[in-house]
Amino acid sequence: MTDLNRRQFVGLAGASLLLPSVTANAATAPRIVVIGGGFGGATFAKYMRKASPTATITLVEPKSTFISCVGSNEALVGLSSLSKLSFTYDRLKASYGIKQVLSTARSIDVVNRKVKLATGASLDYDRLILSTGIEFRYDAIAGWNKITEKLLPSAWHAGPETTQLAAQIKAIPKGGTFIITVPPMPYRCPPAPYERASLVAWYLSQTNPTAKVLILDANATFPKQQLFEEGWGRLYPGMVTRIVGAVTEVDAASHTAKTANGGYKGAVVNVIPPQRAGTLATATGLTDASGWCPVDVLTFESLLAPGVHIIGDAAASGLPKSGTSASGGAKAAAEAIGNLLGGRAVTDPVIINTCYSRLAPNYAIGIASVFGRDNSGKIVVRQGGAGTGTSPLGASLAYRRTEASDASKWFRAMIADTFS
Repeated sequence: MTDLNRRQFVGLAGASLLLPSVTANAATAPRIVVIGGGFGGATFAKYMRKASPTATITLVEPKSTFISCVGSNEALVGLSSLSKLSFTYDRLKASYGIKQVLSTARSIDVVNRKVKLATGASLDYDRLILSTGIEFRYDAIAGWNKITEKLLPSAWHAGPETTQLAAQIKAIPKGGTFIITVPPMPYRCPPAPYERASLVAWYLSQTNPTAKVLILDANATFPKQQLFEEGWGRLYPGMVTRIVGAVTEVDAASHTAKTANGGYKGAVVNVIPPQRAGTLATATGLTDASGWCPVDVLTFESLLAPGVHIIGDAAASGLPKSGTSASGGAKAAAEAIGNLLGGRAVTDPVIINTCYSRLAPNYAIGIASVFGRDNSGKIVVRQGGAGTGTSPLGASLAYRRTEASDASKWFRAMIADTFS
């Protein structure tokens, strides 16, 4: 991104943190339950406390440590590690009085406003925030299921599968091919498959320079496409190939992926499957025919269940399914709920999405967009996209090095904003 846009982004980001404070009687303190402790849920819990000092805020999250998917492509090729991507909820609990329940939510009673936990206990709520992310569609690709997934890991949730896929990449024979499949949009983090292909190409260029990277893409176009293609040509000429065509079948035994154009055999087949909102959202009746959760973009309240607000990847809000968007949507939802609890009018949200993609250790590209409601009430890009918020084509390698440094700073700032 240009220097001007960096300054604009910092100013806008700072403005977005100024949330109103709500005064409330402790005897009537609202009960806020947050399900899911990722970027959306954890950020919401923090900013809900800023918006409502007396609210009872309970975070339902079975894990004591969050592992960031952002940055996991770097961990995959040894530029980072899962330990560097792991963060606890300790500061959130200590600094903001948030209670964490180490359990999963089993079901939601939207009529009586209760959440039943896997432990058998239940939580009453006045406002429920669902930030449970995505689940895979195991019915979408023939041959890819919960059994073959163990052989063809997606590594789309950072953790043990990241380590497993890293070992598979390391074992690619000389001249072998790494195949990555890209599902139809929408899916979690639109540029991430192309970043992964880029970083795997970097790793192989260092250790196995005759190897190839093949992208089988269900989408005709993709975010930052020209920037990625420019980078592949500069950094990995002849190494990265992209073929448009949805993968319809895989064979785990032969490491083959099939599209309408034919079959492709690789040493490693990294299947990123089609996605939808998580099981809890579906079981509660919060999804529509798209598989995602329709929401009122003014408050992120479900259009199908009053009192339930859906943020992050599961929401069909018009925002990209990214960590930054989840964080921005969480802040907007916290401000909206704070205004509702305080008897004030809810104002139009302004949400900033920033995304950096690393193509090599010292080569990154970025995009920043400002989202807001249009006249029809939909969330749309107000600034950025293909305009001044995108990294320029043809920039020097020195410029890309600066963006790589910016990418690291951006990640650290996002983590600090969420977990401290």
